[in-house]
Amino acid sequence: MINKRNQDVIASMFLPAAITMIFSQMTGVVANIIDGVITSRFLGEDAYSAVSLLGPMTNIILLLAGFVSIGGQIVCAEKVGKGERDEAGAVFTFSVLFGVVIALIFVLMSVFLPKMMLHICGVSIDKRPELYGHMLRYLKGYAFGIPAVVMVQVLSPFVVMDNRKRLVTVASVALCVIDIAGDLANVLIVRGGIYGMGVATSTAMWFQLAVIMIYFTGRSRYFVVSMKAFTYSHLKNIVKGGSLTFVKRLATILRDIATNRINLIVAVSTAAIAARGMQSDLNMLLFCIGMGIGRTLLTMASMYYGASDKKGLERVFTYSVRLSMVVTIFVGALLFIFAPLIAHIYTGNPEVTELSVFSIRCMAIGLPMDSFTEILQDYLQGIQNRRLVNILCFLERFFIPVAMAFILGVLFASKGIMASLAVGKLLLILALAIFLCIRNKAVPVHAKDYMFLSDEFGGGEDDNLVSKITTMDDVVHESKRAVEFCLDHGISPRQSKLMALYVEEMAGNIVKHGKPHNRNKVCVDYRLYAAQGKIGLSLRDYCEAFDPIAYYEKSKESDSEKNIGIRMVMELAEDIRYINTFNSNCLLITVSMQEAGQTESNG
Repeated sequence: MINKRNQDVIASMFLPAAITMIFSQMTGVVANIIDGVITSRFLGEDAYSAVSLLGPMTNIILLLAGFVSIGGQIVCAEKVGKGERDEAGAVFTFSVLFGVVIALIFVLMSVFLPKMMLHICGVSIDKRPELYGHMLRYLKGYAFGIPAVVMVQVLSPFVVMDNRKRLVTVASVALCVIDIAGDLANVLIVRGGIYGMGVATSTAMWFQLAVIMIYFTGRSRYFVVSMKAFTYSHLKNIVKGGSLTFVKRLATILRDIATNRINLIVAVSTAAIAARGMQSDLNMLLFCIGMGIGRTLLTMASMYYGASDKKGLERVFTYSVRLSMVVTIFVGALLFIFAPLIAHIYTGNPEVTELSVFSIRCMAIGLPMDSFTEILQDYLQGIQNRRLVNILCFLERFFIPVAMAFILGVLFASKGIMASLAVGKLLLILALAIFLCIRNKAVPVHAKDYMFLSDEFGGGEDDNLVSKITTMDDVVHESKRAVEFCLDHGISPRQSKLMALYVEEMAGNIVKHGKPHNRNKVCVDYRLYAAQGKIGLSLRDYCEAFDPIAYYEKSKESDSEKNIGIRMVMELAEDIRYINTFNSNCLLITVSMQEAGQTESNG
């Protein structure tokens, strides 16, 4: 008997990918948190507060680097999918050059215009003169690591795209280990102060880049710097691909700058600034849960949306929301309970500890809501609802938190600003629920109520045949159902039998020859659907990669007596596409109803 995990291809694809995404997001954040703990413990709250206030500057660097990175990744993936290697190389080259220019600009600004950089972060020398010197010294040590930060962001997606995920993971671990070692060496041996902390961070970043660069020493790598097919038209496509990420990060930066200014105005002590910095550090770490699940959902939602698979889209969205809620509620509860212990790790100052416990508990309460809003935005990006993504993004990341920080800050000083994160998320979700009540004319209870899909999307119930295939008996059963489905939708008897043959051949091959990951039993998500004068077959499995299109191209010149079924499918189907994502195979076969009739008539 097959257990639930073996029966659910989505769960098998989603969970391992989400864990990898969460881990890769967390490694750099963990290093920053350890930086904060060591700085606070050994150099004092003033030094830690100064470093925490530099967060907006780091985010600005990541904003532009991520903009190039994600935009280049999207465009390059399209070129790779079409087999246009020279075009892909040109996009890669443009992304690298763009990254170099960004890194050079920030290094020059940090060295020659440091006060401007600090002013951008929302810090004025008149407000907190005791923190200004710390910030200048840290920036001086951090500056030479900026090129490494930018290039790691730009290069990593291309390395992952070329199936070298492990190398990126090793690079992230190297960053953490070397950063921790460098911080401890600085405070215990070198005594380099806050400048030394910046140098240690920069050194770790260069080591991370060095590990990434190992990829480019291999002869079999797909991406090489090449000027072939290099045109500036790639810039337009990169800008378009990275625009949504730019908007989201820009909103976050504006929020942090505004919150910095409000906190500096209302904070009654440096302890309050330090406590807010701790809250920001931990929030960044735990935000990786929602971010990792959201990034996984983004790709999978795009996949199902592109196939107009409403049921599949509903399953993956519901699974991601449930997974997020289970994890974040559990983690949030632990965080709330152990807040005093966590605060004590940072500092022994009673005033800072008291404020930190309050800030951590506020964050713990808001964590499930925070993850849900991130997942919802990534989902909406996956279904290409850009307008709603941008509205939600600025509401969630800028307008609501800044408004709450100002209102609660005026009323309750720094504690009000710390509570504003949770209060703001709660207000956003309440506003969203009210909007959906009006839009759907019903109270949104289930995850699917938040999916913003039209009734026409994916066709009606009668236009979709969805099932799971695990045995050859299932293959035979679904093959018979395929004939009935096609006949009911006006497909000719001959073409209906051909579609049944497609099911038998392609699904049968998976059941017979598929090699599932982690020794699970073979399970195929099967869908037959009719839409816009076409009928489509979708087969998804969590087995080792097998591209039937590439296999057909290699074998079609060989013995014609072999692989007759695959040959027939390839030659008669109007359109066949193969996609390999998240260690799973997806085969899409499309047949035109009109052409089917013409084919039979001509025959």
